[in-house]
Amino acid sequence: MVLVAAAAFGITLLLTNLSFFAFMELKGLDLLFTLRGPLPPPEDIVIVAIDEPSMAEMGQQWPWPRSLHAQLIRKLHQAGARVIGFDILFAEPSTPAEDQAFAQALKDTKNVVLVSALSVMNDPLFRHTVRLDPLPAFRNIAITGHPLLNVDADGLARRTRLLALDMPSFALQVFRRFMGNPAGAIGMPEQKRFSQQALLQNVLINYQGPARTIKTVSYYQAIDDKQMLPPGIFTDKIVLVGWSLEGTAEPQRTTGDFFLTPFSWIAQGATSGVEVQATIISNMLEGQFIRQLDSGQRGLLLFALALLISAFFAWINPAAAPLAAILCSSLLLALAEWTFAKAHLWLPVLSGTLIIVLVYSGHLLVRVLNSERERRLLLEAVNRDLEIKVVERTQELLSAHQELSERHLLLETAYRDLATTQEQLVHSEKMASLGMLVAGIAHELNNPISYVHSNLEFIEDYVERLAGMIPTPVVYPGQSDDTPSKRINHLEATLKTLRELIASCQEGSERVKKIVLDLRAFSRTDDPGLALADLHQGIESTLNLLRHQYQDRINLHRDYGSLPLVECHPGQINQVFMNILQNAAQAIPKHGDVWIHTEALDEWVKIAIRDNGVGIAEEHLNRIFDPFFTTKDIGMGTGLGLSISYGIIKKHNGEIQIKSKIHEGTEFIIELPVHSPGKAV
Repeated sequence: MVLVAAAAFGITLLLTNLSFFAFMELKGLDLLFTLRGPLPPPEDIVIVAIDEPSMAEMGQQWPWPRSLHAQLIRKLHQAGARVIGFDILFAEPSTPAEDQAFAQALKDTKNVVLVSALSVMNDPLFRHTVRLDPLPAFRNIAITGHPLLNVDADGLARRTRLLALDMPSFALQVFRRFMGNPAGAIGMPEQKRFSQQALLQNVLINYQGPARTIKTVSYYQAIDDKQMLPPGIFTDKIVLVGWSLEGTAEPQRTTGDFFLTPFSWIAQGATSGVEVQATIISNMLEGQFIRQLDSGQRGLLLFALALLISAFFAWINPAAAPLAAILCSSLLLALAEWTFAKAHLWLPVLSGTLIIVLVYSGHLLVRVLNSERERRLLLEAVNRDLEIKVVERTQELLSAHQELSERHLLLETAYRDLATTQEQLVHSEKMASLGMLVAGIAHELNNPISYVHSNLEFIEDYVERLAGMIPTPVVYPGQSDDTPSKRINHLEATLKTLRELIASCQEGSERVKKIVLDLRAFSRTDDPGLALADLHQGIESTLNLLRHQYQDRINLHRDYGSLPLVECHPGQINQVFMNILQNAAQAIPKHGDVWIHTEALDEWVKIAIRDNGVGIAEEHLNRIFDPFFTTKDIGMGTGLGLSISYGIIKKHNGEIQIKSKIHEGTEFIIELPVHSPGKAV
């Protein structure tokens, strides 16, 4: 039970380090948001949106005059807004009069927060970050902050930072202004709710719901709030002004100020940047960011879950285990959703579900292995009983033979029975001896049948050449039946029969060769264990076996260095050479070259085998050592050669690499330690 739980926990820890698994875990967080549903909007925040109706009502092209923004600031201040935040960057100067009007409004109200931005330029040689602040005339009057949003790899904005090393975030500045401490002096209000470390780290945003969840009014309504809005809507509130357009309002921007959130996949739409900032401010006011477990807490929770689930599966009936696994997964999801909704704590749903699946699979495997062991023990008991019965029966036959020995006819019958029994025993003894010799015979048969198989290919080729050399008799009109046409038909029939005989012989030799290889694999007598081997001799032996594939077609270039004897399994290393050299021959369609280079590297040896064949596509290189993966035509390979070679090299604590380009060739580089770190591979 504990071993199954530990194994499931270890596998889960390995998988959690994969980027794909982390991506799926984030999708689990999005699912928790969906199951929780929208929350009531915050009462202290109102958004003034620059939206499509405002663009239509104002009747002006963007950028709007800054005197209009100054008018909005005064309107909001008169309406009782405690903090006014502009999620709009005023980095470029306008006309002096417009800038003066906007600066005067900032100075008169003294409760405006402006946004700054970071412009990042990525170059292959460097990364240049430029901070874009509002104009000095504005920056010296109002306080500024950066949005500090982090977008994950899937495009969703889930995290934010409240404080960078050199500047606070826009949301933090609004929060400070709202709490009555805009300067950030000792005793900052955020320190009562968040530690300094928490302020500097990325935190998960607790989204209230999809777009437009937070109370939002249009810009043109806020300009004329007494006529278009109910009284007191801005009183003692945080008012954020920003874009809420599907397209961008600024010509210099390439995308709108919108972000995907965990609710976007069900709402089928993105959320404006100003609403994201409003959500962050609401989280700060309520102290309700989404919390997540650190690595230690996460590991302890997953291991405890693995132990609990393992004990549960060990206790229940195996027939009910599949339904129990589904029930446990559902309960885990319900618990995670309840914890997420009530305590704002993100539990790893996907990791927990994986733990349940792995524990269930582990117990299923243990049960299968136990059943197999019991079946084997039962079979051994039956065999022992059968042997006892055979011995007893033999004793009965011997007794009967002694009783019937007095009678001549019965004696002859008993004699024949004994003779038959003796023949059976001799036959069994011979079969036992043959079983001991079959491995050696299979080894000795392997080379001759390889010669036969290879020579049949040459015979087939020579027959075709001979057929091409026989001149076709000329048939003249009016000749009798015994004419060259009959001889032509007879010749073609003979060649057809000869080809069929060669094909039959090839099939037979291939079957014999497969049987011999199967016998060798079964007996495993070709592995003498670790031994000191001359790799050059192994390469040359392999080339001798492949001579029919290289002869008169491929030029071999040997560049052998001085190699020491290498401690390895010689047969397995020769199999690696065979697979790579045979692949090189098959990769060269007509004529080509193969280069073999060896050298010694301190306590290692290096073997490089390169050809100028057709090469391997780049998208296939990362799968070239996978089992059953092959780029050859159907029937030309099983896809196991390089996979087996990779396993052999790894078991020898070595390395194997591949470099290849289409139409340029392929190079395999093998590095092996001179001395094996262990006594067995």
